[in-house]
Amino acid sequence: MISTKKRIVITSVLLIFFGAAVAFIYYYFFYNEDLNKPLPMTITVDAEDSREPEDIAYRFWFDYMNQYTGEDVSPWKRLMDVRYNKFQLLAGDEAEFAVEVTFWAKLDKGNWSTHHNWGEVQNDGTVKNIQWTFRIKKTSQNKYTLLRIDDISNSVGDLPPVENTYQKEAGIDVPDENNRYRIEKNTLEVTYDNGENWKGVPVEINKLFEGEYNGPKHELMEESYIIKPERTAFIVGGLQHIEVLQSTDQGETWNTSSVPTPFQAIRMRLLDFVSKSNGFLILTGDRTMSWEGNMIFKTIDSGSTWRQVGSVPTERKVTSGGFIDEKLGYVSFGSISRNSQPEVPDLYRTDDAGETWTQVDVPIPAEYKGVFTVAEIPTFDGSQGILLVNQGPNGDFQGGNVLAKFISVDNGKTWSFANLIDPDDVIER
Repeated sequence: MISTKKRIVITSVLLIFFGAAVAFIYYYFFYNEDLNKPLPMTITVDAEDSREPEDIAYRFWFDYMNQYTGEDVSPWKRLMDVRYNKFQLLAGDEAEFAVEVTFWAKLDKGNWSTHHNWGEVQNDGTVKNIQWTFRIKKTSQNKYTLLRIDDISNSVGDLPPVENTYQKEAGIDVPDENNRYRIEKNTLEVTYDNGENWKGVPVEINKLFEGEYNGPKHELMEESYIIKPERTAFIVGGLQHIEVLQSTDQGETWNTSSVPTPFQAIRMRLLDFVSKSNGFLILTGDRTMSWEGNMIFKTIDSGSTWRQVGSVPTERKVTSGGFIDEKLGYVSFGSISRNSQPEVPDLYRTDDAGETWTQVDVPIPAEYKGVFTVAEIPTFDGSQGILLVNQGPNGDFQGGNVLAKFISVDNGKTWSFANLIDPDDVIER
């Protein structure tokens, strides 16, 4: 029989091997280096130095790579060689901008290097065609700060096939399971604790589907409601009389406010609050074939009253819409084709709370024209925005769910293509 001492030794050896195997699998297949860990970085530009965005980006790139070169650097992090191919301004102005850098690097430890996720590692340790986007801001008269680095290598968002991952990566709100609704026995109920407790909403179910809506009656229209602990609201009615039913105490009490709609029948109703007091409501109606009217309403008193502020200057059908803050908003009208050209996104922007609107140019790359056709509503982190463009209802490129991602650093006035978002992990790398 094996002695207790030998059994302990064997068990210990096996545990060590098992731990090493787990560490190997994690490091080789799942470890992703945080490119932004050394950030923010700041440089000083002297009077005689160039202030061109590409030159500023080069200096940041040089400093960033320099931390991984030299004999005093760990071989697991060391770069034996690193050289750039090009720097290209994507968007922005002298105050804030985004620059794409394309470069290659030779890793001292090849596939075992800390940087092995920069791209496909060749037999000699070289990684080619590495593409990053530098987000840079001028922070004083002669100082610039590198705020963020995004890896856009191969123009494909390297995202795992996990539901809603790409929305989170892009800054899009994902439904919160804790706060949701259900329709049972012709009654609308809400929960704030993932279904442990439900509270009834004082509304007739048929009133939630009035107007020109012809979809299913077992689930509410997207964006026609808000369910959050601090505010729950529903659009009620759809004919000439529209109300906002609202609770600010998790369904204990409810109040209603009227919206002076000009439409005989409402199709789309999009509700959102951008602050405690300020909210917007986008209504469309009086549809004729593929045409309809639209109207923007605003509240500045937490929804007690609503004022008509304007409309987008087109009668095409709305596909989505929303506001970023008290001034900035977007409405998407699907895709549009001009002069027999491939369809492109039809997106409008306002920066005066909906009073005036201008059409947004979404620069679809030539190879993707006619593929990515419908703009979604962008999300923002300060002045930096992310816009996703989907393939529309009939898209079939790589299964139809791949999206094109665009970035902006000027509050969404201009956009530049960044990469593709691959939520189902269908694109070969």
